[in-house]
Amino acid sequence: MEIFPYPSFRPFQEDIYRKVYDSLRNGVPALINAPTGLGKTAAVLAAAVKFTLETGIPIHYAVRTRAELEPPVRELSKMRKKGVEVDYVVIKSRQDMCCYPQLRKLSYLEFLAECSYLRKTGKCAYYPPMEVDAPLRSVSAYVKFLCAAGSCPYEYAKKKLRDAKILISTYYYVFSKEGADVRKRVVIIDEAHSVFDAVVQLHGFKLNESEIRQAYREARKYGFLEEAAKIYRLYAFVRKTTGTVEIGDLLSLIADLDLDEAIGKITALKIERRSTPYTPLLLLKELKEALRTKTRLYAEVEETEGSKVLALYPLDPATVVREALRGAYAVVYLSGTLPVELFAQNLGLTKYEKLDVPFNAYVPRENYLTIIDVGVTTRYAERGEEMYFGLAKRLATLINLSPRGILAVFPSYEVMKGVRKYLKISIPHWYEDSGEVAEELPDKFFIGAVARGRYTEGVEYTRDGENLLSTVAIVGVPFPEPSPYLERRVEILRPKLREKAWEAVYLYEAVVGIRQAVGRLFRGPGDRGVIALLDRRYAEPDLWGQLSDLTSGATIVGGVEEAEESIREFFNAVL
Repeated sequence: MEIFPYPSFRPFQEDIYRKVYDSLRNGVPALINAPTGLGKTAAVLAAAVKFTLETGIPIHYAVRTRAELEPPVRELSKMRKKGVEVDYVVIKSRQDMCCYPQLRKLSYLEFLAECSYLRKTGKCAYYPPMEVDAPLRSVSAYVKFLCAAGSCPYEYAKKKLRDAKILISTYYYVFSKEGADVRKRVVIIDEAHSVFDAVVQLHGFKLNESEIRQAYREARKYGFLEEAAKIYRLYAFVRKTTGTVEIGDLLSLIADLDLDEAIGKITALKIERRSTPYTPLLLLKELKEALRTKTRLYAEVEETEGSKVLALYPLDPATVVREALRGAYAVVYLSGTLPVELFAQNLGLTKYEKLDVPFNAYVPRENYLTIIDVGVTTRYAERGEEMYFGLAKRLATLINLSPRGILAVFPSYEVMKGVRKYLKISIPHWYEDSGEVAEELPDKFFIGAVARGRYTEGVEYTRDGENLLSTVAIVGVPFPEPSPYLERRVEILRPKLREKAWEAVYLYEAVVGIRQAVGRLFRGPGDRGVIALLDRRYAEPDLWGQLSDLTSGATIVGGVEEAEESIREFFNAVL
């Protein structure tokens, strides 16, 4: 049976298909990096399905966001139309799959409380789930069909998790504490470059002072005075603290805080009074559970806009990833912006298969012009008004020369703010900290984004499938801002990675941010545009080596205006 869902392979698709299939046959990890638009999802999933049909070993395909569920669902649907018979299930969060639209508007904890109440009292019209055969066209159609059949989509999916041959889910069902069992399964991690950040979010926890105060007031209101006193002790601690906190100190504050009785009685009283069954005491219970996890945590009290926030983060996300995938038959890591060697180094992989398709092997050299401006930098010690003015001047030149949209990517909000005050823009423009980009973009526009933010990850600037960008300018190098948390992560990695520990944390994030930005301009091999790297560090060995497929043949200048003629010629060329 022909499994691949299209009549023929695109360039590199067959290479990916065979590399994944061979790695699964050999039971070793595969690291696949290939530019956007190549068709990685179809190639990887087809190879895995072929392997599953031959061996019976099931597949778990995991994506970071619910929007990213659609591509694997779409490709599997096409395979099924070709006669591939395999049992499948799709799952995302309980709230996203809920059949009651009004419940989707609640906060997540409020939703969970309401959902639990409806199920326990038999008032949910969709629970328990019905046994039906849900068709697979899209995620939204899958959910709508199950709701129409009177079957809770989430509970329906949960029942099928263990036996389905293909499970398509968000990262939560692999990397959270309640994740599905991946033992003896093929696991495909899509958008693998983001897996460490995702794990930090999934295992992180934040609680602001107003939430602690609300929990304190609720405990007092309902007569749980002993619990209220203990909660107030935590509130006072957070109010007077800033910076790193020892986990042991937090545990000692809440070790004897038992909230189960209070939560049960308060919830029952609220239901009796026909109000929402949610209580903020659930947040304190969640904090206690987070502190008791086996994951090594870093804790700090952050101050934002005059308010204190208690935050917990996993100290070594790579260890969390390894533990979550322990026992998997084989793992395929898939991305369009994966620094393969840095990623393997982070995970401690020594034996693996890899296929790394360089940018310049996929996008023809005549389709892009790379400019490295060594006359500026956003290195912290050299930041200042003169440097911000120089960066704004260069962006103004690029805006004037670009025939269509320009995306400028800054390393931080601080740098964006510093440059922005000197940049006068007459065309339609948007900044990441000041409103949503228009749905219908004009022919020429400017977008100011922050690396690894919502304007550079998983977004397209297109109209009728045509890319509206003509230039991407990366202002400085998007290293994460140094912080006590990141420095602790480097310290933990140093015994294993030595001098490369810094690279595993800081350089890795910078390279991913750069490639994500470039990926907005090149959605396929036919796109054309200018890549402007505005920092002298791009000409230095570390970054040059990591980005050699972008920087090879680059025009190196002391100021963008020196490349003005080259840019005009590039945009005027008709290919």
